[in-house]
Amino acid sequence: MKTLLSLLMLSFLMVRGLYAVDAKIELIKPYGQDIYLTRYAAIVLDLKESDADRLRVKVGDDELIERKIPSDRGFFCLTVKLVEGVNKIAVEVFRRDKEIFKAVRTVYRGSLIDKKFKYSTKFFHKQFFHKSEKEQVCAKCHNMKMNEKKGIAFENITESNCFGCHYPIATDKYLHAPAANWLCATSCHTGENGRFNRKYEGESKYLYPDPIAPNCLLCHKKFKKKFYAERYRHEPVDDGRCNRCHDPHGSEISKKFLRKKVWNLCTTCHVDKKRKGHVVRTFSGKSHPTRGVKDPTSKEGKELSCISCHNPHVSNNGFMLRGYMGRGTMLWCKRCHKK
Repeated sequence: MKTLLSLLMLSFLMVRGLYAVDAKIELIKPYGQDIYLTRYAAIVLDLKESDADRLRVKVGDDELIERKIPSDRGFFCLTVKLVEGVNKIAVEVFRRDKEIFKAVRTVYRGSLIDKKFKYSTKFFHKQFFHKSEKEQVCAKCHNMKMNEKKGIAFENITESNCFGCHYPIATDKYLHAPAANWLCATSCHTGENGRFNRKYEGESKYLYPDPIAPNCLLCHKKFKKKFYAERYRHEPVDDGRCNRCHDPHGSEISKKFLRKKVWNLCTTCHVDKKRKGHVVRTFSGKSHPTRGVKDPTSKEGKELSCISCHNPHVSNNGFMLRGYMGRGTMLWCKRCHKK
């Protein structure tokens, strides 16, 4: 019976994700069982009077980070990168090479597009940090007041009070203007909600409206009339959720801030085109290629992809075809197959 109770207690501690050698140290973030929709998570430790001098963080089986802890630090913060799905974050603290604290927290990075990661189990739930009472723990080291002025870019983005924790969003190769100029809180993260996240009203000072399109179209005005004038709209456009396909902060792969390369992005939802091939067949009976060959319509010699034939936003043509205009199918095909 005692053995059974011991096992149950151990299981409980593992679910809670916390094992402490030195009870004085406290892992403040992540809370554990959090859901993230961003690529990054903050690690925040209250070291108190532990004389800790080294930190080691392991995310899953891949990323291992080691940092020296300055002797005058009462708190220590760093940011780690998450993969989609479940992430086990193990934090170890050392004093003169002796482990004095260990904590393991499990978090979930969700996806706005990939069905595999779109919905987590009930074990995980959204937990917001930016409320005045929670921010007090960081106020000892950081100025927690938002110091942006709407429409005025920082000459030096490190002067933003948000930069110290959220700096990874400025490291992508291609940056969206609000993120590049560090105007996130006045452009998108306004604390407002929308019809898709109304249940989180008041949960965070920097909540953003979902759907986000009304905010996007304040700057991208040329799309506003076009998106709602055409006959057919792609589902993300119809829902006003531009951020399903475009990362509003930036991208490593696309000047248009796509979350994945075009073919991979499209087939995340249109899985049948990945498994069964395109519905259109060639004269040989094979599926029409959707990648791996040159796009005949591209002057730059780009690779053929889904958007070579389909408009990803809106169209007046069935199947979101580009330039079909009701002509016969074979006539439309001749724009590439001229012989």
